[in-house]
Amino acid sequence: MKIILTSIGTRGDIEPFLAIGKILKEKGHQVICASSEQFRELTESCNLEFASLGKKYYDLFESDGARTFMGGGSGIKKFFALIKAATNQNQKGANKEKELKLYELVKQERPDKIVNHPNCIYPVIWECNNRGKTIFISPFPYLHYVKGHAFFINKNYGEFLNKLTFKFYDFGSVIAAMIFKKMLQINDKITLKQLINIIHSRKFIYTISPGLFPRPDYWGNNIQILGHHEMNYPAAELRGI
Repeated sequence: MKIILTSIGTRGDIEPFLAIGKILKEKGHQVICASSEQFRELTESCNLEFASLGKKYYDLFESDGARTFMGGGSGIKKFFALIKAATNQNQKGANKEKELKLYELVKQERPDKIVNHPNCIYPVIWECNNRGKTIFISPFPYLHYVKGHAFFINKNYGEFLNKLTFKFYDFGSVIAAMIFKKMLQINDKITLKQLINIIHSRKFIYTISPGLFPRPDYWGNNIQILGHHEMNYPAAELRGI
């Protein structure tokens, strides 16, 4: 098959995808890795085909707001950092660049499957007309409801509020997909109900050790935890990292 692997974020987001890309390539698939331009050299050093999603999105990770959301800080601080990022003009420009480049790549390559990071929105739209052909992969937990935890925050606000935070995330994902559908000038009729169904039924893999993050038995079979994937660098190369 022809497979597009697309991940956006820091090196910690990219490396699990490159490891998976090497596995898929060794099995005989054609693999195209789409990511920030800053990871071109790293990707090509792994003998994987690279497609650029631009430079702007990676640059956002140098901001104070990104450090607060991705790193330390209380749940309240992370929440307001997320709101600030969503309304930031630089964030909008970076998102537009990466999604437009990904849309053009998919249109050009016509892949059999897309394997993508949750920060890449277009595959949600693509799935509407290509059911079962996307696999979402996350290197971090809590994108699906887990008892005793709020969305993306290792806090317990009680079952009702915890569930509500995950519903907000699902709703935000759907709204983001509709916004990018309009921005990309996709004329296909796609409803909110369709997108919500995709969000809940899509194939989703967490690349986290099940010893650290056991799979809840109340999750659907479409959500799996299959262990950590990392690149195996030669000792000489590791010294240069």
